[in-house]
Parts: sequence; C-alpha cells; structure tokens
Amino acid sequence: MFVKNALVVEDTDANRLFFERLLAQAGCRVTSARSGAEAVQSMTHLPDLAVALVDLEIGDMSGLELMVRLRQRHPDVCIIVATMHDERSVMESAFSRGCDIFLVKPNGFVDLFKHLSATSPDNLRPSAPLIVDQYGVRPYAAAQT
Repeated sequence: MFVKNALVVEDTDANRLFFERLLAQAGCRVTSARSGAEAVQSMTHLPDLAVALVDLEIGDMSGLELMVRLRQRHPDVCIIVATMHDERSVMESAFSRGCDIFLVKPNGFVDLFKHLSATSPDNLRPSAPLIVDQYGVRPYAAAQT
C-alpha cells in the first residue's frame, strides 16, 4: 500500500524512470514530470505531497525556481535536488531555496532509498539539510562568513 505521494521532475527519460522505481520501492505513489511546467501543473493536484525529487537542469525552468514554488505550495514536502554538479555554490543556492537533501548523481541512491524507506511517511524531511554524495550521507554545514 502506498502511503506517500512523490513527484519526480527529470527531463532525461532513463533517470526519470530510475527515480520513479526507486521512490515506488520506498513506498511512494509517484507522479512524474519532464518539465517545470508539467511539475507546476502536477503539484497543484497532489494532496499531501511528501517528497519531490527535482533535477536542477530541466529545460523550461530552473530547478531552483521550481523548488521555491514547491516549498510555497507544499511547505512540509521533502525536497531532494538531484544533480551532477558537486560544487559548493550550487549546494548553497539549493539549500537557501528550500532543498532538504542534495543528491550528487550518480552517487547515494541506496542511501536515499534507505532514508525514504526508514522515515515516517508523516514527515520525510530530515531534521537538518543533508548531502548525499560519493562520501555517503552527511549534514550540510553552511559556509561561515
């Protein structure tokens, strides 16, 4: 029985299908979108959205812009950014806009699955922002100014 609604926003077919399967195996009912426009339309029809996995580079809109819209519409959603860009400035931009988990592709899929499977469906958001990369799962520490 599915207990968590999930949204996957990924414009690359193979990646989208992989994320759909990963989230379904973690107990999610998955809706997917290939573009920002599709995602915006879908999120308005998804009650109790528990998790959104967003690629940063989706042709028609920035993944960062989409995250802001997601957070406004669904304040408690766990937002996972999936990207190949393992750069501090990209992480900071994502976390400052509402990202909960920053996933560096192609690493960390097993760790992400474990987190989603083991976490209560009522609140998938981690207590502190996380980075999932080749080093495993670790808390995000904001840059000191």
